Amino acid sequence: MTLIEVAIAIGIAASFSAVAIGTLNSLTDADLRSTAVELSGAMKSSYDRAIMQRRTQRLAIDLDKGLWWFEYTESPFAISKEKATGEVGEKTGGEEDEDVDVDRVTGKRKKRGKLAEKKSDVEKIIEGTAARFQPDVDLAKKPASLPTKVHVSRVWSEHQEDAFTSGMAYIHFWKSGQAEAAIIELMDEGEDIISLELQPLTGRVRSIHKRVPLPEAREDNDGRAEGDE
Repeated sequence: MTLIEVAIAIGIAASFSAVAIGTLNSLTDADLRSTAVELSGAMKSSYDRAIMQRRTQRLAIDLDKGLWWFEYTESPFAISKEKATGEVGEKTGGEEDEDVDVDRVTGKRKKRGKLAEKKSDVEKIIEGTAARFQPDVDLAKKPASLPTKVHVSRVWSEHQEDAFTSGMAYIHFWKSGQAEAAIIELMDEGEDIISLELQPLTGRVRSIHKRVPLPEAREDNDGRAEGDE
């Protein structure tokens, strides 16, 4: 082969590679965008359902397993005013964690007594009874899974001081028509980002194609008391 023929062959191969990479990137970006649409709809559904059913709803996200689902409680419920710190949410199980509690505020692990009851520290005990959340199977029969090439890189909501990057994260919706301000950050293999920003007074979700800074901590949260009214 002459030098010209070799150059032509290399050029053709490069063209095919560029087309293949472009197609792959388009598919990955499509997964990211469709996941953003799906989670935006999930938050709006939780917001509307909390109002219609007159109960507290929440969106549960397992950052480690790439799963999310709907939950609700009809018991009186409020969120502790002491914000959770650190980047690790509630642990989702495992044999090594069966007899261990993780303090959501300090992040410290402690052994549980045999008669101790495992519950989320973010659930405040009201009148001696802890609110019990259960799956909302009317909205979804089983947890939804994220596409292989997309993951939730972090979740922040108003009961957190820091965004969670692992463990369980929850976003609450009150029967009074308010929700926690929240941010869900989605990322694909190419590190493209879509941030979903929940508006607490309307339940609307803004989709932003970049990482957004977390809001500054506020001293009070009107939504905290609404779940207990």
